[in-house]
Amino acid sequence: MSRPESADPVRLPPFPAAMHEKAGASPKRGAADADRLSMRPRAARLLSLLALLAPAAARGGDDLAVRRDVTSLPAPPAITLIDPARTGGILAPGKAFRFRVSADRPVETGAIRIWLNGEDVTERLRVEGTPTSREATLEGLAPNTFYRAKITAENTRGSTECMHRFYTFRDKVDGYRGIWYTLGEIAGPYGDKNSGGLAFCANHTLTPMAVYAPQAEKTFFVYGGTTGPEDRYLLAMASYYDHKLHRVPRPTIVRDQRGVDDPHDNPSLTIDQGGHVWVFLAGRGRHRPGQIFRSKRPYSVDAFDEIISREQTYSQIWHVPGKGFFHLLTLYTRGRELYWETSPDGRNWSAEPAQELPKLAGFDGHYQVSRLDGSKIGTAFNYHPGGSVDRRTNIYYAQTTDFGQTWTTVDGRPLTTPLDNPRNPALVVDYEARERLFYISKLVFDEARRPVILGVSSGGHAPGPQNDPRLWEVTRWTGQRWVTSSVTQSDHNYDSGALYIDGGRWTVIGPALAGPQAYFTGGEVGLWVSTDRGANWSLQRRVTEKSPMNHSYIRRPHNPADPFFAVWADGDSSRLSPSRLYFTNSTGDRLYLLPYQMDAEYAEPVLLDPPTPAAPKSRLKKTQ
Repeated sequence: MSRPESADPVRLPPFPAAMHEKAGASPKRGAADADRLSMRPRAARLLSLLALLAPAAARGGDDLAVRRDVTSLPAPPAITLIDPARTGGILAPGKAFRFRVSADRPVETGAIRIWLNGEDVTERLRVEGTPTSREATLEGLAPNTFYRAKITAENTRGSTECMHRFYTFRDKVDGYRGIWYTLGEIAGPYGDKNSGGLAFCANHTLTPMAVYAPQAEKTFFVYGGTTGPEDRYLLAMASYYDHKLHRVPRPTIVRDQRGVDDPHDNPSLTIDQGGHVWVFLAGRGRHRPGQIFRSKRPYSVDAFDEIISREQTYSQIWHVPGKGFFHLLTLYTRGRELYWETSPDGRNWSAEPAQELPKLAGFDGHYQVSRLDGSKIGTAFNYHPGGSVDRRTNIYYAQTTDFGQTWTTVDGRPLTTPLDNPRNPALVVDYEARERLFYISKLVFDEARRPVILGVSSGGHAPGPQNDPRLWEVTRWTGQRWVTSSVTQSDHNYDSGALYIDGGRWTVIGPALAGPQAYFTGGEVGLWVSTDRGANWSLQRRVTEKSPMNHSYIRRPHNPADPFFAVWADGDSSRLSPSRLYFTNSTGDRLYLLPYQMDAEYAEPVLLDPPTPAAPKSRLKKTQ
């Protein structure tokens, strides 16, 4: 039994304006402001994007020497980080903070100074090396602490001052902070084609990111986290929501990604029959390996053992009782191609997957979503004509009921793998013939164990009204044919949601409503319901309203249980901002915020009322 939830909700203010300004966040904009946004000079928009992408600008200048008093040329001393390697990073246990001072004129040891959080600690600084290449070391740092370091160095050329942030977190972080990211591919009035709070990115690459374990009465989940509100420093995080006690622990760092800021490296998870939590980290292409981790104790995320590090991308991992692990993954062999593998115990995996694993599909590239239903595993995927993800289109469906020994179409016709041509028996919807793109979001099975696929069709890859309408569409198998119906419309291709089927009630939860950053990734979250097997849909509830930042990437736990029915993150999709984590129940009338800052080992999620921030001066309180 779950403990009764708090009856006294609180109002949540947005982050203080000063924090948004420092982090480079834009003021709130409504959908009605889109026209004004489009009238800004193109040069100003380009400068804005460049500022967003430039590490120094996006981090308030902390990455650079921000003030130099030059007495002559060439430049005065240069200060560079050694450990951690970049600002916003984590100093590993037992490590010292280190930096290098380089110059073409001698720098005396006494000319190097450091302050930590405003306190002059130069006396603790050990300086070695030559007068033109100094290495400075600072030890004796407290664990689980945030530090802001000011460093100065001078010689006859002039003086340099810089600021760096770093953290001494050990195994856990003192709050739930999502990663902010932008692809950096498009400069225009509606920003990049994918940006914002991407802690749960992406529905079309990783699944599941949350699993309910009834034996423990906990929903375990993973996400792409970061160190602080000003940082783009990816941490693979794991945690759980305790349904019985209505609380969450401090989240665990499964892996420090060591300076990577790209949530394409986000994790997915599954739970085996013994209760051990398995976390699969996605690598990136063929140049960043992924990893597999197993929890040291059942139904615990306190500590993990690494099983293997190897090439693997976009892990979709399912544990089938009595058989073992079924792993659907992407490898960049000839573009993004789909493979699978199995393991009875999770201990043995191929070290060379590109050479050894069987291929499911490989014609120009694919993104997929998958689902486990009893012993059946289904996958729905699109394809990328010419290898371009900006042309993604079509829906294909394949399934296996014998743990990957054979693959069939939905009606049982055998498939010959790998599928190597767009015109194959697995084709479900030919969006290419309609000259429309398709962004796949979710696969579930109905009460008759028939597949239902959710996604967004669009007129083009670039953000903005020129590619409207962006249709949220459900395609289902009736037992005789595939039928497609429309749920709603939204203003961005990456507005990705979740689909639920409970008997005759079908539910979609997603960010399809207009948000404060119009035509950017995400929006306000709504809940749509169909009672006629997806033929007709109606908006039942606005889960969020008047939000200061867009919400994006709504994720459905495997085997979901109230009130942790959907989980996601927010973030300003137009500029670097903090990103917070939320969850809601099956009817969307209870919206919770996971604590951004924690002072204790456990905390209760904050129940929000109204369902989104609306009172900038109110203070954040815990429910009683």
